[in-house]
Amino acid sequence: MTSIRKKKINGKYYYSLIERVKIKGKWRYNTLESYGTTPPIKYEPKIIKGFAEAELKKIPDDSVDLIIIDPPYGIEFNTNFRKEKTETIGEISLDNDKIFKSFPDVVMECYRILKNDSALYCFSRWDVTHKFMAILQKYFKIKNRLTWVKNNWSMGDLTGSYAMQSEDIIFAVKGKHKLNNGRDTDILSFDRVSNQKLLHSHQKPLDLLSFLIRKSSKREDTILDCYMGSGSTIISAVNLCRKSIGIELNDKHIEVAKKRLQPKQSPPSKRHTLHS
Repeated sequence: MTSIRKKKINGKYYYSLIERVKIKGKWRYNTLESYGTTPPIKYEPKIIKGFAEAELKKIPDDSVDLIIIDPPYGIEFNTNFRKEKTETIGEISLDNDKIFKSFPDVVMECYRILKNDSALYCFSRWDVTHKFMAILQKYFKIKNRLTWVKNNWSMGDLTGSYAMQSEDIIFAVKGKHKLNNGRDTDILSFDRVSNQKLLHSHQKPLDLLSFLIRKSSKREDTILDCYMGSGSTIISAVNLCRKSIGIELNDKHIEVAKKRLQPKQSPPSKRHTLHS
């Protein structure tokens, strides 16, 4: 969990973002970002209910600093999640293959609203990464296919395939984007969310999302996730003193995200509302 540290030096208060981590059995604090003498603000995220391709059209040009998306694709076998090829939200049936019909419009709008020299991260599964890449590269420049290595494997087909322990992340840019804090490897090792804490079948760990946000944005930037799910991206953005916008169709997921954003889930701080 991240928190804001306030330290007095020579009569002035200096602020930094720190993270509490356990290393070799001992708790330590790592400084993630230094803010100088300006007190950081934690911004209330803007949550929008609706289809991504429709709601993105309402966002102004060049108004977003970073986009992180996890398009709703994927079937998990022999688990409690999505045993059928389709999933129903209200009266709407979402077939896995239908995402590729709406995704081109989503990508076009993402390119329009993203500022120049900014980045987009798109989570994907190995067997459809090439499809997402083909659509993304019509507008963006693909820089990397990152590999997220999890601490254990997903269930999948228990008898007919090797257990998946990794997931692709497509890293794309608009213009020239410079990564923060030097160059990192394209192999990202972060524990997946345990089944006991899982609130969404494709929930991503906060520390992984925080890493991506810190690499490709700065304090007070606006982060967008148009497939918000249970809100992990916007929660990470709030904890890192970024503004954020989340778009989600499922009412249950929206309620889960709002509950996770309650003050008890985040360090106490001043909160401002992001207006359109």
